[in-house]
Amino acid sequence: MKQYGIIGLGNFGAKVARELTQLGGRVTAIDIDKTKIQDIQDDVYQAIIADATDRNFLENIEPGNFDYFVISTGENAHAAILITLYLNELGAKRIIVKAVSADHAKILRKVGAAEAVIPEEQMAIKLSHSLARPNIIDYLPLASDYCVVEMKPPGKFIGKQLKELDLRKKYHIQIISIKRPTEKDHMHVPGGEYTIQESDILMILGKESDVNKIKE
Repeated sequence: MKQYGIIGLGNFGAKVARELTQLGGRVTAIDIDKTKIQDIQDDVYQAIIADATDRNFLENIEPGNFDYFVISTGENAHAAILITLYLNELGAKRIIVKAVSADHAKILRKVGAAEAVIPEEQMAIKLSHSLARPNIIDYLPLASDYCVVEMKPPGKFIGKQLKELDLRKKYHIQIISIKRPTEKDHMHVPGGEYTIQESDILMILGKESDVNKIKE
């Protein structure tokens, strides 16, 4: 069972703590606010009232025993930096931090964060893509200009077999899974004989510039 330390129990941190618990994780939730601890104590493995900027406290919980730490201190950017620094020094394996800006994210990575996320910015990007391209259901940017896009099939794909479309050669993209609304499971890596239906949802991997070529 993986162990998670969630530091900061605002809306974001509390949601992560509860979701990880439901997914089978062993979650230790930490916040300086007694009310927030009381609200979540029945939903996680343990809940601790503490100031996580106190290095001695962090040392006592033995960060090396946790698989992940998620830090979400709201607008208190200074606290996030201190906690990340201390956890890194104390041997934490992987630290993910909610950042308040791009510059804050850069600093967090410098002091030991494996990932620094800006949820509002990421949601803004996803929303923008869905508004600009109505057939886009979800959008996940990756490194080196690559992305994974979940989308409805363009009209020119419907009724055609994958081998006929020859997407790798013509568009330099790959369909990594297909799902239908009536089926619970994805059909991962469909074969060339598969015929695309209008109701299909395609998950596509490729460079963003190539994916854009097939969007309607």
